[in-house]
Amino acid sequence: MRGILGNYENIIHLNKYKKGEDIFINDYKIVKTIHEGKYSKIIMCDKDGELYALKKYEKVFLEKKREFQKKTKDNKVIIKTKYDDLKNELKIITDIKNEYCLSCKEIITNNDEVYIVNKYMENESILKYDHCFFIFHPNESYFIPIPVIKCMVKNILKSLLYVHTKKNICHRDVKPSNILLDKNGIIKLNDFGDSEYMINKKIKGTRGTYKFMPPEFFVNTKCYYGEKVDIWSLGICIYALFYKVLPFSNKSGLINLFQEIAKEEIKYHIDRNYFLLKVRKGATKKSSHDSLSNDDINFLKIFLKKKPTERCTAEEALVSFFPKIQNNH
Repeated sequence: MRGILGNYENIIHLNKYKKGEDIFINDYKIVKTIHEGKYSKIIMCDKDGELYALKKYEKVFLEKKREFQKKTKDNKVIIKTKYDDLKNELKIITDIKNEYCLSCKEIITNNDEVYIVNKYMENESILKYDHCFFIFHPNESYFIPIPVIKCMVKNILKSLLYVHTKKNICHRDVKPSNILLDKNGIIKLNDFGDSEYMINKKIKGTRGTYKFMPPEFFVNTKCYYGEKVDIWSLGICIYALFYKVLPFSNKSGLINLFQEIAKEEIKYHIDRNYFLLKVRKGATKKSSHDSLSNDDINFLKIFLKKKPTERCTAEEALVSFFPKIQNNH
């Protein structure tokens, strides 16, 4: 592991043990499993009264998950495993040190398991998907006020500005579940599992979450401007925060969804309930936050330009809409 991470110092040998009824991972007492994904699980732990989220990977399992890729230049086939993806993620998260990104506190590992230790974010993601629409909290009956949304967006733009310009990294999977919020209202960008270092500001391939992918992924192009990919995905997140639905959510198959993203223009409306009424019975409870101004819609549109060359960068969005911010990134 040290060979992979170079000079990263916070690598600790794994020591699992039991004390009474409690199970420990080194100094972290297991509280409960809070999420189980396809390739990892997230465990809430306590250490000295502070809560942490430990993301667990099993090396043997990841090494069995293989995918085949063809190199265009010489037509050779490359076999990659999910463990290769983990090694890439570890390189990136240990390279990132920014207040707007969920940074890695330490890595606990042995020959079989890897635990990535992060601060626990109490409220988890900014939005949760409830079958067909987005909610901020299970019991909510209102829209998040636009000034609050813009404050969230400002912080995510700062995180993207840092990873794009300081670290030359494209996140590749900006979506609500990867934007975390703690009890103090602090927003952080999370999950760099699909991220990669850009070459001449470009990335290859179309990894990420389908409904948050940009239109250029579905035309005959092999390289994409990484910054503009992340900006589009952030735009889809903002759309979900504005309307609680996604602009593209074709339920008749992936091919139709891809064609919709590539070709159809995004629809906007000043009434935040307008699109929500099409997917669920009854509107969100009426409040003073139900309407958008033309300025609000124009704010959203700069992230969702179909042509990547017309789409803003994180820096341009910060300068245009948050001019008082000192962008000393």
